[in-house]
Amino acid sequence: MPGSRTGIPQPPTFIPADGRLPFPVSEQPLSCRTDPALFGIEDVSTADDPRAREKALAQARQACSGCPVVTGCLKWALANPDLTKSGVWAATTKRDRTRLRKQLVARLGADWPGVVAEQERRRRERERTVRVAPPTVREEAFARLELELVPTRPEPYNPWKQPITPQQAASNRRVLELALTGKAA
Repeated sequence: MPGSRTGIPQPPTFIPADGRLPFPVSEQPLSCRTDPALFGIEDVSTADDPRAREKALAQARQACSGCPVVTGCLKWALANPDLTKSGVWAATTKRDRTRLRKQLVARLGADWPGVVAEQERRRRERERTVRVAPPTVREEAFARLELELVPTRPEPYNPWKQPITPQQAASNRRVLELALTGKAA
């Protein structure tokens, strides 16, 4: 049998990711990509400091707290347990993710990634529909009224082009008084 002899290394097993919930993408530099060692809390030695792992977990969670893709990261990590067996993913540990998966199975069923993917698809469809829908008659009427209620402002005074007239000075004074009393828009 080929490859059954001892000493011959076997190729690593390829584990495909669940494609229904895609891995989040961001143009911003993410902590998990700039400093991946920060999220491998299992690798932290507790020989010198018994609380070293706890401190490393707090640092990893802090790094995840401002991440723009943390929600997508959590969905992906929960949908791919074989790929996220260790480390911190979206501020969760292996134990946290196991508990969350059990809750999702209880609430949405065994195929919860499919349910969540369908919910995401519907949400994106609603957002797309909202963006391309033309304004209603009521919205157009409100837009016209808003334009009519905006007071016209006098041309700004440019001393290099025109001298200020007494009428212009009075108009400017009125605008300033309205602005100071908070009645100007």
